[in-house]
Amino acid sequence: MKLKKHDQLSVKIEKLAFGGKGIAYVQNEDKDNFVIFVDNVVPGDEVNIKLNKVKSNFAEGSLVEITKLSPIRIQARCPHFDTCGGCTLQTIPYEEQLKIKESQVRESIEHIGNIKEMDFKPIIGCDSEWFYRNKMEFSFGYEDDGKPLSEKKIAVGLHPKYRRYDVFELKECYLESEDTGNFVKAVQKFMRDLQVAPYHSRTNSGVLRSITVREGKRSGERLVNILTSGEDFEPKNEFINLLTKESDKNGFKAATSIYITKQVIKKGQRTRFEEELIYGEPYLLELMKLENSTELKFEILPQAFFQTNTLQAEILYAKVLELGEIKSTSTVFDLFCGTGTIGLFCAHKAKKIFGVDINQSAIENANSNAKTNDIQNATFVAGDAFKVIAELEEKPDIIIVDPPRSGLNEDLINHILKIKAKRLIYVSCNPTTLARDLKFLCEKYKLQTVQPIDMFPHTYHVETVCELILQNN
Repeated sequence: MKLKKHDQLSVKIEKLAFGGKGIAYVQNEDKDNFVIFVDNVVPGDEVNIKLNKVKSNFAEGSLVEITKLSPIRIQARCPHFDTCGGCTLQTIPYEEQLKIKESQVRESIEHIGNIKEMDFKPIIGCDSEWFYRNKMEFSFGYEDDGKPLSEKKIAVGLHPKYRRYDVFELKECYLESEDTGNFVKAVQKFMRDLQVAPYHSRTNSGVLRSITVREGKRSGERLVNILTSGEDFEPKNEFINLLTKESDKNGFKAATSIYITKQVIKKGQRTRFEEELIYGEPYLLELMKLENSTELKFEILPQAFFQTNTLQAEILYAKVLELGEIKSTSTVFDLFCGTGTIGLFCAHKAKKIFGVDINQSAIENANSNAKTNDIQNATFVAGDAFKVIAELEEKPDIIIVDPPRSGLNEDLINHILKIKAKRLIYVSCNPTTLARDLKFLCEKYKLQTVQPIDMFPHTYHVETVCELILQNN
């Protein structure tokens, strides 16, 4: 049989690929296990699909109907599940989600990295599979009700699947806080009552772009940042009142800090952001616990990166510390260090921490965090990791890398191999690029331990901590 676009097939979903798409196997010409990727399915579903794309080694199909439900399929908790593009695994029990993620990490390393021998640890799941995020961003837009733009009501919510310029009105969300629905509802009513218009990209008019809520899961603080266009947000005092004095009445926790950030876009000029603190402290204070029960303090500014799951990040960093076997004589290079959280977690055991990140504001935040915690053996500098460490004479005992989803580039991998640090800890948010990089790193290192950690229940994302040890050669 030769498959072609628009063909309709009946298939069974065998498993999920990293990214959340279902995988079915069929025969195509001389290939018995030809792969078809399908959205919105659960392993074990029997479905009818329509092919949208057919390539030489895979095809993509859209779901027409489910003819037989998977025995593991459950009802999604969130009423927006069919609309929202967020928690795509809600129809799978959490324990099954963990099995799927663990399998995806193992298969990526074995098949892409071609590495079979390793100490592969069971995945560490979240104690709380709901309300685990410390940051959420909600967009402003208009109701999708078919009315002319001048007659549409303002909506505050999230983006529907594959439609990042549209917004649906949010009623509930189980990711950040139990009062999220009340908060969004109150902000939406406020903007509707005062007729503050959302920004509209096609007409380049309006004020409101998005509103971000950060929470200190341990400190209890809440920072709210409303992102606007270049136009002024006039009802500042009324907005402060809503988020502070009127919060109890509206059923949500009061803000401890409130910002207005203008996103100014002018033709021929670089986009700039102008932050204005209109209430409270200039930062959100969050606490993270070390293995010895002491706490680190982090002063988080509106645009700063911070691990989105505070409590699970503590487990992740403790695992880095454990696998790194950091000692009082250890010099540690922390590459892609961001705001310095991993390095600062390790500082109390190390002789010296040297962190590098391309983002200048993140480095400023990292050095500020070191000062706040009276950590004097950690230094953070801004720059390209390869260029910075290539100019250093000092050699590390341990290298920690926590790269973006794209993984490490070839120059950096080659330089890491040249440095020959005794131990390398690779923290990854993408099993496929992790596996690709491990294949090259294992020219001189042995992959000793692999520890998957789930940071984001009900999504396809998975973190992995790998321990690599320099081989004698």
